[in-house]
Amino acid sequence: MVYGVNGLIDIEKIKKDRMNKILVFVVLVIVVILSSIVAAIIIVNANKNKEEATKPELPKEEIVEEEVKEEKLPVYSEEAKLRMKDIYKAAGEEKNAYLTFDDGPSKNITPQILEILRKEEIKATFFVLGSRVELYPELVKQEYEEGHYIANHRIFAYLFFNLLIF
Repeated sequence: MVYGVNGLIDIEKIKKDRMNKILVFVVLVIVVILSSIVAAIIIVNANKNKEEATKPELPKEEIVEEEVKEEKLPVYSEEAKLRMKDIYKAAGEEKNAYLTFDDGPSKNITPQILEILRKEEIKATFFVLGSRVELYPELVKQEYEEGHYIANHRIFAYLFFNLLIF
């Protein structure tokens, strides 16, 4: 104990009070962080459930059409391997630019792009998304048949984000 202006001061009590305040502050910070994480998980799950709930059920006729679309996907063959090797060969010492299109195919845009490329005799690389390929396999087949290179995008960022949350 020490004598101060207002009387006796208990230094140990002051230190203990400070430690209690720091402890309360740290606990509050941890609670806020955990609450934020829980809220993020709830929001992500709610969005997933909302997306699943808003997916329209396909009538039986459309399901048959989807099954037929799967048969139209190109097959990876020896001919395809040779075509892929040739697509990037440079003609002599000319400089080359490679034209790429991402996140397709698109029902509206891809046919227009293919028409322009056909008219101009240009080959390109189409980076496709699996979900879009399932919707429009005939466009991927057309890209392939016209001699374009087809590659896929990975969904690493999406998967990484989901692994962190769950």
